[in-house]
Amino acid sequence: MMSAHPLSPISLSLRSYAGECAPHDHDFQQIVLPQSGVMEIEVEGRGGRVDWSQGVVIASGARHTFSTPTANSFIVLDIAPHAAQALGDKPYFAITPPIRHLLDYASHNAHALMNTPALADSWSTLLFSSFAPPTKPSESRHQVILARALAYIEQNLHAPMTVADIARTCATSERRLYQLFEQQLQRSPFAYITEQRLNRAVDLLRGTTRSIADIAQCVGYADQSALTHALKKSRNVTPASLRKAALAQE
Repeated sequence: MMSAHPLSPISLSLRSYAGECAPHDHDFQQIVLPQSGVMEIEVEGRGGRVDWSQGVVIASGARHTFSTPTANSFIVLDIAPHAAQALGDKPYFAITPPIRHLLDYASHNAHALMNTPALADSWSTLLFSSFAPPTKPSESRHQVILARALAYIEQNLHAPMTVADIARTCATSERRLYQLFEQQLQRSPFAYITEQRLNRAVDLLRGTTRSIADIAQCVGYADQSALTHALKKSRNVTPASLRKAALAQE
């Protein structure tokens, strides 16, 4: 559980859900952001989902219900009504590159957010600022390009990818794509692809019973050995140790 300071208008938490939730409402606003898995949700009769591409804002008093068919993890912000006036009245919003960057940070720094209220407040402030519209037309264009690139990567983690492939899909140049990744995500396209492949592999290892060899191919590695090498090099863990730890928590 990640909690902001008690006097702050924001409570930030990392939550997992199981099954269906009965219709309910609450007297505060709430933002639900994806970490892993999918949430099918209905807010005031309007259906949608929270997944890698989309989050949801639940207004104070809004009747809502949801279900989570698979293993999952979501970042949830409970917000006092006066603190979220800039969020607008549309429940669903796209996970833009700036928001994705914040989610990646949260994924790899959960312990620090969990134990450092000031850091949780700063993270939340950055999230709110990411909802603001771009100030220049060129910024909007760049966000569209990067959003397309991230969507293409997410949908093709199982397959070989080159920067040329991604650039062609986004109708931009390889050079511009490298620039956008460095400016917005502080990493190269290849580093981002590797990170996302390993994130998905970890989710599958923890949340499914699929074989390690099958998971390796599902996230773009030739075999179990290649996935093991990548996880060991990047995170100093192995697929077997991740699965063993997940089973021990059940």
